Amino acid sequence: MRSTRIKDKNPMGTAWKMLLRYMGMNAPSQSLRVKMYRWAGIKIGDPFVFGSHIFMDVMFPNISIGDDVILAGYDYVLSHSNVLWGYKAGEGGIKPVVIKNGARISINVTILPGVTIGENAVIGAGAVVTKDIPDNCLAVGVPAKPVKFLKPITA
Repeated sequence: MRSTRIKDKNPMGTAWKMLLRYMGMNAPSQSLRVKMYRWAGIKIGDPFVFGSHIFMDVMFPNISIGDDVILAGYDYVLSHSNVLWGYKAGEGGIKPVVIKNGARISINVTILPGVTIGENAVIGAGAVVTKDIPDNCLAVGVPAKPVKFLKPITA
């Protein structure tokens, strides 16, 4: 059976993506940070707060962020778990990350591949999110676990 290597679909290449990530992490304004990550392929809605020094996985930008999301800063959002280059399709775990509308991610949170964070969910500072977090839920710890269900936000 012939193996297929994962190819970079972005014609800009790896160096360009890494430059966009650097600029996205360190841009002086929220609008510039969001724009850099969008150019790198991350799907970002209309964020409420998009803090500085947020590390997004631009090598495999399978990340989707909804509207009115708060990302406080110094957060890591990863969509693949293998740091070795040249691995084959199906190995290493390239999985999408979804952060739904209204989610609030505190400072220094790590979100691992394959995780969905529900609508209006709150993730506590320093948490490592390894599994899906339901809607309207407060999750804290390493690994992050739901500790309280919150009242749904109504307009």
